[in-house]
Amino acid sequence: MSTKRQLGGAALWSGDGKPGLGLAAPFAAVAAACLAVILVPPYVSAWWVYTLAAAVLACVGGSFALSLREAERTWLDAVPAYLMFVFVALVHHAAGGAVGGSSSGLSAAVLLPILWLAITGTRRELGIASGLTVLVFVAPIVLVGPPAYGWGDWRRIVVWSAVALVLGPLVQRIVHDLDRQTRRARLANERVERLFDDAPHGVALLDAAGVILRVNTSLAVTVGLEPSEMVGHHLGSFETPGEHAIADHLERLMSDRVDMDAECRLRDSGGNDVAIALSSTVVPDPQVGDIVMVNVVDISDRRRYLDRLSHLADHDVLTGLANRRRFEVELERHLDRCRRHGPVGALLLLDLDNFKQVNDSLGHNAGDELLVTIAGLLRRSIRSTDVVARVGGDEFAIMLTDGDQAATQRVADQVVERIRDHAATLDGVRRRVSASVGAVTFAAATEHSADILALADMTMYDAKESGRNRVALLAEGDSRSPRSSMRLQWQARIEDALDNDRFVLHFQPIMDIATGRIDSAEVLLRLRGEDGEIVPPGRFVYIAERAGLMPRVDSWVLDRSIEMLAQLRELVPDFCLEVNISGASMGDASVEATILSALRRFDVDPKALILEITETSAVADVALAREFAERMAAMGCRFALDDFGAGFGSFYYLKHLIFDYVKIDGEFVAHVHRSSVDRTIVRSIVGIAKDLGKQTVAEFVSDPEIFDVVRAEGVDYAQGFMIGKPVPMDVFVEDFMLTPAGMVD
Repeated sequence: MSTKRQLGGAALWSGDGKPGLGLAAPFAAVAAACLAVILVPPYVSAWWVYTLAAAVLACVGGSFALSLREAERTWLDAVPAYLMFVFVALVHHAAGGAVGGSSSGLSAAVLLPILWLAITGTRRELGIASGLTVLVFVAPIVLVGPPAYGWGDWRRIVVWSAVALVLGPLVQRIVHDLDRQTRRARLANERVERLFDDAPHGVALLDAAGVILRVNTSLAVTVGLEPSEMVGHHLGSFETPGEHAIADHLERLMSDRVDMDAECRLRDSGGNDVAIALSSTVVPDPQVGDIVMVNVVDISDRRRYLDRLSHLADHDVLTGLANRRRFEVELERHLDRCRRHGPVGALLLLDLDNFKQVNDSLGHNAGDELLVTIAGLLRRSIRSTDVVARVGGDEFAIMLTDGDQAATQRVADQVVERIRDHAATLDGVRRRVSASVGAVTFAAATEHSADILALADMTMYDAKESGRNRVALLAEGDSRSPRSSMRLQWQARIEDALDNDRFVLHFQPIMDIATGRIDSAEVLLRLRGEDGEIVPPGRFVYIAERAGLMPRVDSWVLDRSIEMLAQLRELVPDFCLEVNISGASMGDASVEATILSALRRFDVDPKALILEITETSAVADVALAREFAERMAAMGCRFALDDFGAGFGSFYYLKHLIFDYVKIDGEFVAHVHRSSVDRTIVRSIVGIAKDLGKQTVAEFVSDPEIFDVVRAEGVDYAQGFMIGKPVPMDVFVEDFMLTPAGMVD
């Protein structure tokens, strides 16, 4: 490491341990003074002594100059000091020797080379100097002798030898210690300088007024400037215009004089705002006064991340609309406004009709794209002051912050119309997706003294009960509750039916076309009302699904079906039953436990139980459906895929799911005797099924012509009104198991 010390602007050391001109100058001045003293008359020695002294001094200077040209220390560096001993001897002699030197004191010039080597030389070189010191005083005694030099002047020899042997090493040790301390201080200072300049975050030193004294590269890069361009400016001048966070921060810092943190924004040279965190401290300095050290960290990425988290906390990830949490906050804020200033505005709840079928048939990506486009439609249908949110899978909410009942009706009608028109343009969605909207004004909610969300939810189901694709508006001034309070009543009826066995099972026969036998049937669920009315599943199943009751319903159906299957197999040992199972029940532990328990309890061969899964319920989670089918198949149960062909992914599901029977969707069977397209589709399904080792069942076989076609196309089983309508078990036994009824020629 190169070491330099400054003295009057000249370097004391020019290289690694090499003396410089700045150090040589005082020694040269003393040597020149010695030469000048002996050149002043009277002259006590011969002229050649003076000439030789000057020549030796010139050799000292020349050898020193030569040593400076070398990059590292060599033997030349000690030569000037050694020659100085010769110069000292000549000066001493020219001053009168021991006699004259005692009065002139020029013998003290021997201190020059000793000090020089003590400062710049090595221990070895200083040891040589000690020997030369003795030689300077002993050689004249031996070579010249008395009267100029006598052995009686031994005191001078002892003193200067002690100086060379004792004080010289001491001075050298002191000089080396000082040099090491200087080096360490310089290294520490350089390390601090590097840490300041190369710090990964911004650092600035300010005066008490906030003016930048020094700034590192990181902070300069943050604002897009050079460090020199920032020095001399107030740190606050780089802040985003209109903000005063830095000035306030520095004012509090100087007032309280404790470490402080703050966040603010800087404006870079490109006009962009950079979020930063400041951490500042006051460093007292007795020479220049208080210095403020400010650490600056770019937190733009963290700020963007926190903003993103905040956005996600309040917005739906898929559609970007407000989520339920945000919507409820906005709703509560509007309710406070209504309580203070009177009810105004309305709440609309929207549910997409048949969205699950689209999602399952076309795939989740298509379903997500549909939700995104509908979210865009809703945004464009309202004012900027209104709020639209996605509050569920396919449910949306709109809060109109202003407007009466007529305006609410217009907005709701517009929403239904736009969704219907948009869905009509999409492949595979037409005739399926529409919107059911429940609308309630805040005035109407006040009249009913009820929660507006609950009223809107019930009103929305009024729209569904009325046929879907429409608006149900709760009229102001009407004391009647929404009809969909009936939905809550239906939920209670379903729970009551489960608890009190008010469900009944009907059986629809399935014919083996090859033999004409009725050797299986499909179990169909019905609900018996208190007045004896038989309610079809279309009136209550979707409510059970929404209420999360389907696993309980399926467990009840499976338990009773397996019990009845045991009774039917006593009449026809190879008889089989097809039992529908909803998507919500696949993988449900209680449903699987019911199947296992009932099969064992009633001693039924698992092969006699055919679990029928509609395509749409199976594809809600293909992996879950497959795992469920694998577990049941391992027990011996068989599976039928219902409504095959109704969805676009039918063949995909046939490939990836375990099924023994493929039930051809009735849409392709009902007109197969008149439509060549339907007949071609049926033929294709049968061909693929046979190639895969599956058997086929044709639904909706309602007359002999249809039966003849499906038989001609190789369908294995027929089901429909021509074969038999769904009937209670006792009627089924009498009509299809105790008599040859249902046989088709």
